[in-house]
Amino acid sequence: MAYKVSSELEKLLGRLIGAEKEKIYSQIGEQLPHTFRFNTLKGGIESLTELLREQGFLFEKMQGLQNIFRIQHQPYPIGRSLSHFLGHIYVQDLASMIPPLVLNPQPNDWVLDMSAAPGSKTTQLAELMQNQGVILANDVVMKRIRSLTRNLTRMGIINTAVFRWKGERFGNQYFEKFDKVLLDPACTGLGILHKSPEVLSWWTPKHCERMAALQKRLIESAVKALRPGGELCYSTCTLTPQENEEVIDFALKKFPVELEKVNIPVLKTRSGLTKFNGKPYNPELNRAARFYPFDNDSEGFFIAKLIKSDKIRRLSQKKKGEQHDISLLTSRRSPVKKYLDYLSVQFDIPLSVFSEYVYLFRRNIVLSSKEMINFPFLSRPIHAGLTVARPTNRGAKLTTEGTHFFYNSCGKNTIELHEVKSLDKFVNRDQMNIEVGGVGQKLVKYKGIMIGYGLVDSGLLKSQFPKAEWPFIIEIINGDPTRSD
Repeated sequence: MAYKVSSELEKLLGRLIGAEKEKIYSQIGEQLPHTFRFNTLKGGIESLTELLREQGFLFEKMQGLQNIFRIQHQPYPIGRSLSHFLGHIYVQDLASMIPPLVLNPQPNDWVLDMSAAPGSKTTQLAELMQNQGVILANDVVMKRIRSLTRNLTRMGIINTAVFRWKGERFGNQYFEKFDKVLLDPACTGLGILHKSPEVLSWWTPKHCERMAALQKRLIESAVKALRPGGELCYSTCTLTPQENEEVIDFALKKFPVELEKVNIPVLKTRSGLTKFNGKPYNPELNRAARFYPFDNDSEGFFIAKLIKSDKIRRLSQKKKGEQHDISLLTSRRSPVKKYLDYLSVQFDIPLSVFSEYVYLFRRNIVLSSKEMINFPFLSRPIHAGLTVARPTNRGAKLTTEGTHFFYNSCGKNTIELHEVKSLDKFVNRDQMNIEVGGVGQKLVKYKGIMIGYGLVDSGLLKSQFPKAEWPFIIEIINGDPTRSD
């Protein structure tokens, strides 16, 4: 299919990259190589690698990049793989994984992800923080928020609360509260033409100007929400200087912030522009980085890292919101105590493990990072923490997410599967002929990796693995995907 490039866009790209614009045009509608990262919150990379390879996927580590892999062969779409369903991997564009690495959050940080959905960067931030500290993940579109919460659950994230605020609110309501801020705002998307060629049908200079005005309001809010000494990573998947260098130039003029050099030596990047179309920008902008899609077979991105060097005077007289009590409980508080005590006996989980977290009790037991207990919630979160157990008449039952979270701590009532055929039957909820003693819930592992749980039915294991929209293909025979019946 032919795609028409407007004269305005043709002129813009010509001024930006000259004849190399033809390389962008040649990628329109093309599939770039898939990249992904392993979720180390759910196991070691070595064991997760083995399971993904058993499903027939071939991939290579990208040298010099932390936990980033490029797919070489897919026997079927990787989004339908068991590894994806279990949250062992997150498929994400190479360039999109760089902003969290640049921000480099630490355990115990308070982090604001101002435009978080669908959660690619949020879940990566949580993994880098080892599921500790607090991430406030925000978005304004409910459909996108639902995708965000699904990904947080799939990846086993406990340190993240989800808000639905306009990003402009944070600077006033959370004035100088956050250690790190990631701002990846809505943009005109010129870096993703390969997968979103429809951008060409609505891109105009006027639309670009409107987006840039919003981005400036958001970065102003982001800087105000950042504590002195804190760090802000600004990124977009577009190429226009108005939405990139001009936004950072605006922040440099208005606030006590400094640019730190973005340096990714194993990838080809271009320095940020210090002038464009006769308009000069702050000379420090050569410390920012431009990723053109044809340089690394990735999305096009702009990334800048700002350090807040001093306090700023609070000018807004708007009323600050009151703190919202979300009733977080320690493990020894009622009503969660009796359920955790039951799970401790049932699965031989030390009580000391439960004491490392805090809990919400709203019909189910939701576990969160302990740092959330001191976080000032100025609104009731749409989502917070991870549902790990459900009360029953006899005690409590771990959810599939709960089995994944506590898999290293369970000392009994676990079953190890050793054969691919058994794994295939379990995840596809087929009848199994595995005899088990006792009653109730049994946690099921495959070669040391937690898969889910089953129940004892007439002395046999009955799978309770969550139903998917398609059957899982586990075994690859002669290079072809097949069920291992």
